[in-house]
Amino acid sequence: MVLVTGGTGFVGMNLIRELLSGPRPVRCMVRDPRKAEPRRKAGCELVRGDLTDLTPLHPAITPEV
Repeated sequence: MVLVTGGTGFVGMNLIRELLSGPRPVRCMVRDPRKAEPRRKAGCELVRGDLTDLTPLHPAITPEV
């Protein structure tokens, strides 16, 4: 699993595109999942979060059971 922050920006968008072509699943932490809908449709898992509040970071990096 690869976690990307800032996936709705220009750099994040291109990074996610490259990562999705690889073997690992991609998880993207975003403030507004609506803005990241194209990333979800492309195969990226979305997690709501903001780096100014690290509380949501824990679920973003915790593997699903």
